[in-house]
Amino acid sequence: MKAKLRQDIPNLESGIRDIEIWLTGQMLGHMDFLSLFSELSQRIDKTLFPLLRSHVTMRQIHPFIDHTDHTWYRDQALNSNSQPRPEGERLIWVKSPLYHMVENFIPEMRYDLTRPENVNLFPIFSEFAEKGATDYIAFLFPFGDIATAKKRSDGALSSWATDKEGGFTEQDVNVLRRLVSLFSVSARLHKREQTLDDVLAAYMGPLAGQQVMDGKNQRGDGEIIQAVIWICDLRGSSSLADKMEMPDYLALLNQFFEVMANAVMNEGGEVLKFMGDGFLAIFPTSKDNAISEAAAQAVTAAQRGGEALASLKTEARKLGYGIGIHHGDVMFGNIGARERLDFSVIGPAVNKASRLQDLTKALDVRILVSKAVAEQVNIPWHKYPAQKIPGLDEPIDVLTPL
Repeated sequence: MKAKLRQDIPNLESGIRDIEIWLTGQMLGHMDFLSLFSELSQRIDKTLFPLLRSHVTMRQIHPFIDHTDHTWYRDQALNSNSQPRPEGERLIWVKSPLYHMVENFIPEMRYDLTRPENVNLFPIFSEFAEKGATDYIAFLFPFGDIATAKKRSDGALSSWATDKEGGFTEQDVNVLRRLVSLFSVSARLHKREQTLDDVLAAYMGPLAGQQVMDGKNQRGDGEIIQAVIWICDLRGSSSLADKMEMPDYLALLNQFFEVMANAVMNEGGEVLKFMGDGFLAIFPTSKDNAISEAAAQAVTAAQRGGEALASLKTEARKLGYGIGIHHGDVMFGNIGARERLDFSVIGPAVNKASRLQDLTKALDVRILVSKAVAEQVNIPWHKYPAQKIPGLDEPIDVLTPL
C-alpha cells in the first residue's frame, strides 16, 4: 500500500507523548514485547509519519539460539525468526547493514534509498527499494557500560524504513530517536526476563525453573510429589578420561548426554541435573499423568535413548551405560547451603533408583526397573532373583525389558 502523508497533525508533541505514556505503561505492566513492538510500529505509521518496515534484534544467552529477529511490515503480521548459533559468521549477516554497524560500533546509521549507490551497498537494500522504501535509519543502543556491552554483544539493534516521498524529515528522525530510546528500555527489560527464563530452563529444567519463579526460592521450599525417577550413568568413564584428550572426551560425553537426555525430554521427562558422567531425571505423576503413563514414558525413554546411541556414526555408539528406574514419593525442592542452592529431588525413592543403576553393572544389563515400575508397563520383562541392595533390609525384585 502506498504511504499516505501524515499531514495536519494538530499537535505532534501530544501524539508523541501519547505513545511515550503508552510505552511506559506497557513496561510497568505485563509486557508482551512482540505485541509492544508491533503496536509501536503501527502507532508511528498511523499517527506520526509513514513507516514501511521496522526490525529489532538482540543476542540471547541461550545454549543454541544466537538471536531472534522481529520484523514488522505495514499490513503484514509480525514475523519472528530465531537463529541458531552458527559455526562461523553467516553470509547474509555479514552482508547486512546491521553487521557493519555492530562491527564498527556505530550508534546511528542512515541511508537515502532513492540513491542507487546506497541501494547497492547492501543486498537487503534492493529488497527494500523494490517495496518502495525511500529512507532507512538504524540505531544501536548498548545495554550498560560500553566495554561490557561490546564484550557480551549486549544491546538492541533496530532499523526503521519509510516509503514517504522525500524520506524521513529531520523532525521524523528526532521523533524516532526519542521513541526508539524509550523502546530500547523495554527491549532491555524483555531481554533480562528472557535471559532469566532461558537460563533457568537450561540449567535447572523448565519445571524446576518455574517452581523457583513461582516463589520457591528459599532453602527447604518444596513439596512431596510422586514421580518416576530415572538415573543414568556412563560406564568406564574414568578409563576413557585417562586415555583421551580432554576436548575429545568432553565431545564424546556431550554426545552421550544429548542422545539420552533428548530421549527423556521427548517422552515428557524433566532432566534435573547432570552429575559427572551421569544424570538424574524425573517423570512426575499427577492427575494429568498417571503412574502407568509416566512409567511407560520412562521405560520408552531408556529404550529409545539406547537405540539412538547405537545408531550414531561416532565412537559414542560403543559406550556402555546403566539406567535405574523406580517410582515413589520424593521431596522436590531447594536443598543445599544458605547461599548456594540446588533444586532437585531427594528421598528413599531416589536412593533406590540410584542403587538399581549401580546394579546394572553386576547383572550386566543396561536397564533395570523396580517392581513398582514394571507392574505399570505392559511389555515382556525378565525378572531376576530378588536382589540385596545396600541400605535396604529386604531383597527387592528387579526386572529388565526383553
